[in-house]
Amino acid sequence: MNKKILIIDDNNEFRRLTKTILTSKYEVETAINGIEAFALLQSGYLPDLIVTDLMMPGMGGKGFVEQLKSSGAFRQIPVIVLSSIDKSDEKIQLLQLGAADYLEKPYNPTELLIRIENIFKYRS
Repeated sequence: MNKKILIIDDNNEFRRLTKTILTSKYEVETAINGIEAFALLQSGYLPDLIVTDLMMPGMGGKGFVEQLKSSGAFRQIPVIVLSSIDKSDEKIQLLQLGAADYLEKPYNPTELLIRIENIFKYRS
């Protein structure tokens, strides 16, 4: 059975692009922000990994990572944060909150796939 990945991004283009890249190897579900993502999780959808944008309306990536990692049920799900913001302190803060990785947009599709594969390989 393929691993499941949840993509969270309010930008339709990036969401579709990321989904297209990942569907060749994984089962992919999408959400437009952290609020919608938590609704999916609470409805019983349990992904093996989450790829989230940082800047989104409603609940952004930082708030999502904070809430996810403080929850008992979902805290073990690894999260990769994607962002067009290149700020070292932001990256450090997200990694300290429990994000597994951080990639800058626009990202290299091969690099994203390798990072995902590495997370699955070394966390199983």
